[in-house]
Amino acid sequence: MAHVRKQMISFFMTTKCNLDCIYCYTPKYKKIKPEDQSIDLVFAKKGLDDFFRDNPSRYIRFYGIGEPTLEIEKMKEITDYARFKAGDEKIYVELQSNGCFPETTRKWIADNVNWLWISCDGPKEIHDKQRPFRNGSGTSDKVEDTINNLKNIKNLTVGVRVTLMSDMISQQRKIVDYFEKIGIRYINVLPVFAPEEGSENPSYKWDALDFAKNFYDAHMYAEEKGIWYNTMCIVNFDEPTRIACRSCTPCPHLTTDGYVSCCDFTQLGPEYIDGPLSQLIYGKYDKENDIIYYDEEAMHKIRGRCAENLKKETCKDCKYIYNCAGGCMGQVVNETGDIMGRIEDNCKIVQYLGERIPRNKGLFPAFHS
Repeated sequence: MAHVRKQMISFFMTTKCNLDCIYCYTPKYKKIKPEDQSIDLVFAKKGLDDFFRDNPSRYIRFYGIGEPTLEIEKMKEITDYARFKAGDEKIYVELQSNGCFPETTRKWIADNVNWLWISCDGPKEIHDKQRPFRNGSGTSDKVEDTINNLKNIKNLTVGVRVTLMSDMISQQRKIVDYFEKIGIRYINVLPVFAPEEGSENPSYKWDALDFAKNFYDAHMYAEEKGIWYNTMCIVNFDEPTRIACRSCTPCPHLTTDGYVSCCDFTQLGPEYIDGPLSQLIYGKYDKENDIIYYDEEAMHKIRGRCAENLKKETCKDCKYIYNCAGGCMGQVVNETGDIMGRIEDNCKIVQYLGERIPRNKGLFPAFHS
């Protein structure tokens, strides 16, 4: 489905994490003040009030720099409040997690979550190297146990999000085989983003066309098995769209330090993110007066990232503009500093896959957000 169909409010629950992933892009945030490390419940409820008032969607999502289930009690309270506010309307709950949580949390997820996306990088020898616990021990056994206990729960769909280091770009069929073996039917892959301190490490360097060719091979291989194998550059291949994703509408993403951003790339306010990503912040919570002030100028600028405007210059003459709409705004701003910018590598991937994967043939079964 076109990404913009997925209208929802996202709660960035916490900056704390129980893992020590080698490619984590948040080490620079380690000095976050204690009061800014977990979302404020009053702010979360006020943001939900505003979203339910202005948007017919009743879709809520838990995510974050850290592991959201470390704030499970707050997740429970936000979910209960959402149900109360929705009244007779059904709410839809999504969680993106590392899959490493206790049985009590697992039981709550089974009863309350509709979509669970687990970050898992594939076979044990790969996953444990890339996503260890903070003490250095492997997490793959715990993640597999989580998947095995939740994959057959009624009204809950489990998918995975895979980060590909450079050595895995050419081994994507191996990813498909592994997840088929453990019963996963929805796989989303994304080449690694280099953290600031690792930008020169060859493990973080990959070629766009090499990724595209190997992704296409794995995508078709997975299709034969009835598995949905997806990546960010094709999320809008199922139907034309003038807007790349919900971020451009914008949909609210509530940060742990009391700001409203439009994108997963901006998970903290200006005190911690003072570069171009601050352009993606459009609201600030006033705790004393219990009100969120929204920046109309910032919202107007965000909404300006649409196919019609991109066609004027950035994406001029691109035949895939309505199946891309400029791609991920957060990634573009992070790498170019410009809301109306573009990433040449992503263009290469879209063009390569656009020539080979049928477009506009009906909604995809799922996509990672």
